[in-house]
Amino acid sequence: MGKFNSLENAVKGKKVFVFGAGGGGDIAGSYYISNKIKNMGGNPIVGSIVWERFSIDPIPGPIPLETMINVEPIGYSSALVNSDSYALRYGREIEPQITKLVKMTGEKAVFIDISKGEIGVRKAIEDVRDNLDVDLVIGVDVGGDILALGCEDSLWSPLADSISLSALYSSDIEKILVVFGPGADGELDTNLILKYISEIAKNDGLIGIYGINKDEEGLLENLVSVINTEASLMPLLAFKGEFGEKYIRDKTRVVRLSPILSTFYAIDVDVAFNRSELPKLVLSSGGIGNANQSLNDRCIYTELDLENDLMRLKGISFDKSIDINEIREKGINRLIKSNCNPVKC
Repeated sequence: MGKFNSLENAVKGKKVFVFGAGGGGDIAGSYYISNKIKNMGGNPIVGSIVWERFSIDPIPGPIPLETMINVEPIGYSSALVNSDSYALRYGREIEPQITKLVKMTGEKAVFIDISKGEIGVRKAIEDVRDNLDVDLVIGVDVGGDILALGCEDSLWSPLADSISLSALYSSDIEKILVVFGPGADGELDTNLILKYISEIAKNDGLIGIYGINKDEEGLLENLVSVINTEASLMPLLAFKGEFGEKYIRDKTRVVRLSPILSTFYAIDVDVAFNRSELPKLVLSSGGIGNANQSLNDRCIYTELDLENDLMRLKGISFDKSIDINEIREKGINRLIKSNCNPVKC
């Protein structure tokens, strides 16, 4: 696979699959990026892995394709979503954020089933390539935790990002990684994400730096008004002039707003993959559980672990009075006591 010198040259005249790598509200940021690509002369189709917040879908883990109703299967781990698509989770109807996007835009979007691990996401990308005549795939992570090394104390959700980056790397298609709004999800600090991007640049892995313009402000406002997302809202707030600390996720995380959050970074996938152990740990995983265990073995507590712990404590009735930080700390300590082998940075 060749190197790209700019995002414009990479996408011009090509069919481009743009997908949210972290699930949930990343579909909003991904659609914004797809609009940017359209303006650069590309022909985008948008999609996402589908993993809703626990407050929306109280069943731990991502939504499997088998539970989706009214979709058009592309392969065993991907499908086209329309405005009537929903998930049936143990008798409960869930409307994923990807369906909300389709209702807003009138455009079908691609569901990616990350419950099938790295192999499933890779197969989804390649099935989209073959069935929708795609030339290039772009994985979008809002916040930038996809660049994590695994030793960071503030890393909340490494599992989906690691699987998505691993699948991007292993898929047989031209690919690019985009980090939108460094630090926008309140996990890794903005300065740490920028440090990681600088390290990638030193290894010739930074393709380009871009940002929001005034013409795109209205699109982002529409997206965040329809889609349940806080991370994809932060770049818009930064562009509109908000500055300083803003608490999100029921005050469990803090985002430091500044104009830098309204930027995004196009990155070489191979360079991003090779610098971190996390995507290597989940490479060739055939299911979310087995990918999760690979991270647990290295003392990494994941978003799936947190959801399982919440489920054990409260069942399917979500209670906002739960101290999520305390539950997470106990889970991390439990892993450490299990004689796991921690990742070193």
